[in-house]
Amino acid sequence: MLNPISVSFNKIQMPSFAQYQTNPIALKPLKKDTFEYSQSVANVSFTSVDDSIVGKTVRELGDVPCPYCGTRLINGKEISHLNKDNLGQASSSAINLLKPFEDRMHPVEKQVFGIIKKLSKKEPQKNIRELLDTVRPEHLERVKTQELGILDKIAQFSNKHVKKEEDSKKLINLVDEATLIIEQQDENYIFRRRKFMEKLDKITVKMEDQNAATKVKEIAEELPKAQENISTFIVKYTQKDPKTKIEKTPYQIGIALVEPSVGSLEHIVPRHPQDNSKGGENKYSNYIYASREWNTKRQNMPLDKWVTKNPKIKDYMQKYIDVVIDKINKGEAMKRCRVYPILVAETLEKESKGLIKLDTSKLKLSKAQIKAEKARIEKEEQAKTSKKTNKNQSKILNFVA
Repeated sequence: MLNPISVSFNKIQMPSFAQYQTNPIALKPLKKDTFEYSQSVANVSFTSVDDSIVGKTVRELGDVPCPYCGTRLINGKEISHLNKDNLGQASSSAINLLKPFEDRMHPVEKQVFGIIKKLSKKEPQKNIRELLDTVRPEHLERVKTQELGILDKIAQFSNKHVKKEEDSKKLINLVDEATLIIEQQDENYIFRRRKFMEKLDKITVKMEDQNAATKVKEIAEELPKAQENISTFIVKYTQKDPKTKIEKTPYQIGIALVEPSVGSLEHIVPRHPQDNSKGGENKYSNYIYASREWNTKRQNMPLDKWVTKNPKIKDYMQKYIDVVIDKINKGEAMKRCRVYPILVAETLEKESKGLIKLDTSKLKLSKAQIKAEKARIEKEEQAKTSKKTNKNQSKILNFVA
């Protein structure tokens, strides 16, 4: 994807022609290397933003534990046979199609799948959407109770700790608006967590007391998410769109159970760092293979902050590297870059500011082999950078001309 050309009356800002993985929040969601809903899975692209030899080689790691959460990854091609027809069949058939991926589903999705299996034993002829419809009412009440509780916490905090009356009033009005939506008992349940958070951000960014603003946002983050809450997942996938009145399909529900575990290329140094420093490059030393869900969760957060927020990453990252090393030792992966674990370990230690220190001693390469491989990779990357620079310069000249 190219940076848009920014034009003003005074100057023309030239675009950067380097491809990059977008920040899923600030710009657009990842379009590639993450599974996307489609009427036919066969139409979904599983290629990375970086479709070079480097990107392809890392993606070929396949069934490895996610370095962020430990869940074993699903290669997008493994689920390419899932489509709206076979997942729309009776739940007994759909369950058989999804069952091979059960042990690689993320916690919430795995529990929802368990509920579907249990319900299917009584009514196997119903599709998975119809089964979840039967338990929607009880889960909807749970979600509403949780949401109202969080909104009440925001209101109480605003009354007690937000000193500027105008700021407090804006927060209370927002809470009242959201509370009314939830309590209206609309059959389509039109409260949207994301829209609430967007409105809240517009208020808090202008608040006089930024410490209070931060606390309000921390409380609001407790609002249940479909990725972290079983009831919220069920409610989300059994409600109609408030505008179109269209229901989620059994296909969308089935894909939602496996999609978070699909592997994607993750930059250790983000493509769009928060500190506005140079973005991460598409290099072996800057790539790990992580689940789509956790790749998206991190956004462009610096690695040291990300690890501090999720300390278990240190253990998951070692498990990831151990499996990769085992695959390399067996000749099953990374044949083009056998020193990949060492290169990644060096980047991780640097970017995490020493929080992640990986043991790569099990890699069966001699010191001479490691030195030779590193030199070869560095030479290849320098040649690639030089070629890319020349190509970009040529494009710029053509653009100006």
